[in-house]
Amino acid sequence: MRFTTVRLERPQGTVLLRGIPVQIEQADPADAARIELDGARPADLFWLSTTQGVPSIPLRRRDVLYDELNADPETGQPAIYRVTGLPETFDNDHQEALCQRIIGG
Repeated sequence: MRFTTVRLERPQGTVLLRGIPVQIEQADPADAARIELDGARPADLFWLSTTQGVPSIPLRRRDVLYDELNADPETGQPAIYRVTGLPETFDNDHQEALCQRIIGG
């Protein structure tokens, strides 16, 4: 598990927010059954949770999140995640989303 900040973009490449504090942790391989993997390995699935409330522009499916502090170990570029599951909002306290790590995005 790690704490970082992410930049939120919609699929068209429009930057909507920067500096969203999040927690990212490896998803359980059983979570792979919840989405179509499109060739991804279960190791590429992560749970992302906002840590300081719901962003002013809430996460939604297909959003792309760029890690602002950590590089992808395979590419050396910023780690990139795509929201693959429908994000859940909990009492306007935080959001959680199942994400797929994009390699070489």
